[in-house]
Amino acid sequence: MGRSKKTVGRSKRTTKPVFRQQVDQELVNTLLYHFVSLVKRGLRLMLETPSELAREAFQKQPELVYQVGDIPTLVAWVAQGVWELDWPAFCQYILSHPQWSELLEVHSQADLDRLAQGFDQVAAVRLVELAVHDGFKEGDKQETRPEGQRPKVQREFDEFIGASKVLKLLKKRLRPLLKRLDALDPPDPANRPRKYRSRSFLLADILRWLLHFNSTDELRRRLKQIPSLAGAVNFRPGEIPSKATFSRRRMLLPLDDLKAILHELVELLVRLKVIDGRVWIVDLTRLPTYSSVSKEYPDRPNGKSDPEAAFCGYPDNDGGLQFGYSLLFVVDFKSELPFALSFAGGSVHDSPLAQPLLEEACKQHPQLEQNCGYVIGDAGYDAVHIFQLILNRLRALPAITKNPRRADDPQADLATDAFCVLRRRSPWYQALFYSREAVERTNSRIKLTFNLRYQKQRGWEAVERCALFAAIAMLTAAWVAVATGHPEKIRSSWTWVGLN
Repeated sequence: MGRSKKTVGRSKRTTKPVFRQQVDQELVNTLLYHFVSLVKRGLRLMLETPSELAREAFQKQPELVYQVGDIPTLVAWVAQGVWELDWPAFCQYILSHPQWSELLEVHSQADLDRLAQGFDQVAAVRLVELAVHDGFKEGDKQETRPEGQRPKVQREFDEFIGASKVLKLLKKRLRPLLKRLDALDPPDPANRPRKYRSRSFLLADILRWLLHFNSTDELRRRLKQIPSLAGAVNFRPGEIPSKATFSRRRMLLPLDDLKAILHELVELLVRLKVIDGRVWIVDLTRLPTYSSVSKEYPDRPNGKSDPEAAFCGYPDNDGGLQFGYSLLFVVDFKSELPFALSFAGGSVHDSPLAQPLLEEACKQHPQLEQNCGYVIGDAGYDAVHIFQLILNRLRALPAITKNPRRADDPQADLATDAFCVLRRRSPWYQALFYSREAVERTNSRIKLTFNLRYQKQRGWEAVERCALFAAIAMLTAAWVAVATGHPEKIRSSWTWVGLN
């Protein structure tokens, strides 16, 4: 005899997932130890060399200012909070594990009790957020390599660097990839020699996104006006290709070669210790297509001028539905640079794309996989298979928001709660999830600074190439900043890369 709906509902409520039930206890210990160590390191950095964010917070909230002697109390307070143990059980665990005793700088129950006396005065969750931020950002925009490995600072680029110099450095670094691209060029026509090589169109498009040009017409106009730019991309003066030639040759560039250039730049930035890969942030952004959504085209599958684009399902800033494609990022928190991309249709959901992209990032960049300690995402990635990948392969701490749409009660536990190491909505989880803001800044830069928001292409492959070129330009600007001895300019392409 079948059960009634009421009985089924009661059964579901009595089988709620238990917090951390699906996470190995040894892994929980490791991940929480790393998190508390991060907070401790961040607190010391805030005292010695606070970040700009921390200094602003201290000016607005003087109660956040603390002394060196307060750090052990704060660290112990955080440690008990993340373990969620009562005081006797917490003390027993700390004293029975030497690494925890050393981290908290305690040797006896009396030491722990002395620290506990200051817990009542601790009400600075914001302080933990700032400590996590400063711990992750350690060394950002600074030269962290040993003295012998640092490049000579080129003072002539203190104010700006010319785009032609950027491309000269890039061509030297990518010489093997460019030679392989040249080998794909068709043979010269019998009646006349070929004027243009594929590498010229590749470099010209990188130049376009690096200098924020809105269209191919503007790129051609600048190449005609500035001979140094034309020479940098191997075009002869007075022989700039037509717009149609640009469009045709751009589509002949293999996507795999563009992705290879992207991965090569990421590897360079990893070796230069700009991208450290400790914190991976996953996010999906929508890319508009240059297509009319008000007119109807009966001969197209979707009735629109871009036959492969799709409505994204939610309004844009102008009130209408977004129409176009999707771009999924994996962004490094410290540098705010993307190191893995996935292009998809405009109506797709985040979750199915995340696992293949994370696996691809691990395959392409094993050093970043080894360094990864935290993976942060919004509610779109609240799925069991994503948690399992993060915990089992990356051995990292997931901080992914609960998706209430998958539960009858928004406050109910979901299946993924059993895979959480930090309880969602706890102050410690919020302090970690606060770091997700970095990916929003990356989205803003690639869309506005590098003009991906205003690209004028239609069709899946054309828009995907635009996304890859914008990401390559972003990584190129960061690499050249470090290569010329100016790491403080890794995110300053708009004001640093000049038109010459």
